[in-house]
Amino acid sequence: MPVKMSDEKFDEAVEFVVPRIRNVLSSLSPLTKESTYEIRMRANKPVVLVTAQGSVLITDTGRITSIRCDNLLTAGGDEIDETFSRMCGYSVHSHAEDIANGFVTLEGGHRAGICGTAVYLNGSIKTLRDINTINLRIARENRGAADRLFKALFEKRLNSIVIAGPPSSGKTTVLRDLARRLSGEDKMYKISIVDERCEIASVKGGIPQTDTGINCDVLSSYSKGDGIMSAVRSLSPDMIVCDEVGGIEEISAIEAGLNSGIMFAVSVHACSRDELIRRPQLRRLLMTFAFDYVVLLNRSRPCEISKIYRTDELTDEIRRNYIDLTGSDNAKSLYQ
Repeated sequence: MPVKMSDEKFDEAVEFVVPRIRNVLSSLSPLTKESTYEIRMRANKPVVLVTAQGSVLITDTGRITSIRCDNLLTAGGDEIDETFSRMCGYSVHSHAEDIANGFVTLEGGHRAGICGTAVYLNGSIKTLRDINTINLRIARENRGAADRLFKALFEKRLNSIVIAGPPSSGKTTVLRDLARRLSGEDKMYKISIVDERCEIASVKGGIPQTDTGINCDVLSSYSKGDGIMSAVRSLSPDMIVCDEVGGIEEISAIEAGLNSGIMFAVSVHACSRDELIRRPQLRRLLMTFAFDYVVLLNRSRPCEISKIYRTDELTDEIRRNYIDLTGSDNAKSLYQ
């Protein structure tokens, strides 16, 4: 699969935007394009670029600024509507399920988060109307993002890992690159990706838009619990990869996979070691004893590893804290 440069991925993503705004965005410098990972368009408000250096505004002549001024590039409500229609291929109804979940997956692996007015049916969101915000996230595969992780933990054997970090720390990017390396680039393990929100492989029309390796199967839009169990039953993977684990159903499915001898690489939201051992759902995940290592990513430098912990270091601390608090060592209660 050919790898596009960062500025080319930016230009590819903005092809879905209405021409007036797209022309300004396309005129930005390669450096700005390379550092931008989100384009936020809100009805009748200035367009905001979210970059590695922070959020910035754009004038209607393509100049970057951090100051409010009279000639800022602004998206009209009709332009939001038209951009949304373009992103859906002018067939909004065919994207109903994704829209109800708040996003649309685009060709090239890009992703548009959307918000508007929710329409409920039988207690669940059926669709959204009056779309007023589009957050265009630019997909970059970032080959090499998992290099240090691979060398540290996977050159000699397969390990089960938790990748932890705050939002936008590169958890999904690292998982994707690790899957690619393990399923054909460096090793030939059988990898199954459970891609509930279509962020890892970004399947569009049945075709992954990112390179996850030649020996990799993608279960797209499955809930993590259903996807894990389906992979266990029918795909005999060496490893299952999934993003943003935390629910009881998901953890129970991981426990079932562990009993089948399958390894896991998953991500969780956690900013520090303290969060890992104090948040109940993360304690529950670690106390499955399914994982060998926890990898904490850097808060300010996406995809960079801050620390690698042996999981038993953390579970021992969880156990000690519980004993200090209760005077008991009932393992079943440690994560309740």
